[in-house]
Amino acid sequence: MAVRQPRYSKEEFARRGDEIYEAQVRPQVEEGNHGKIVAIDSTRSN
Repeated sequence: MAVRQPRYSKEEFARRGDEIYEAQVRPQVEEGNHGKIVAIDSTRSN
């Protein structure tokens, strides 16, 4: 079985996740949820 290589480096995953969070997620969930965790699929475009 072939070993799959990651599509993005760890740094690129982090950058994409931060970008998605700031632009799309934060405005919807920030209020009243400080300190909680959110999962972001950074491999999807929308």
